[in-house]
Amino acid sequence: MSGFLKVPLSPYLELIGVRVDHLKYPCAGLTLSWAENLVNPMGTLHGGIIATLIDAAPGCVLLNEEDITGIATVEIKVNYFKAITAGVITARGEILYRKSATAFGQTRIYQGKDLVAIGSVTYKLAGKHKISKKIKTVVIKN
Repeated sequence: MSGFLKVPLSPYLELIGVRVDHLKYPCAGLTLSWAENLVNPMGTLHGGIIATLIDAAPGCVLLNEEDITGIATVEIKVNYFKAITAGVITARGEILYRKSATAFGQTRIYQGKDLVAIGSVTYKLAGKHKISKKIKTVVIKN
């Protein structure tokens, strides 16, 4: 799907094997296959890889909006629930708030149907901000 992106994936995301499988404002879906070069000394997927996916999913949404020329992550929060030792990891991110030069997103990380992590990200936006998109309120049910 990277051929449909306004801004291509970063070299880092390409290096670790991230693929975009869904991108339509305000949501994005990314996938990553577990690999030996992405693990920590315990043999589980490194937490930094999960944090990267939490940051990258809403970031892809923002970077592919016409009025945004750049983003900077100003805060990230990650909750890890389960270690990942194999398989495909899916990140489902969504922009929940966007106004002026600030945006807030949330990403859920799944392995199959299991929720393995959740996180939130706040961004500083660069570009033209005359358009303020209204975003629905999301109620999360676990």
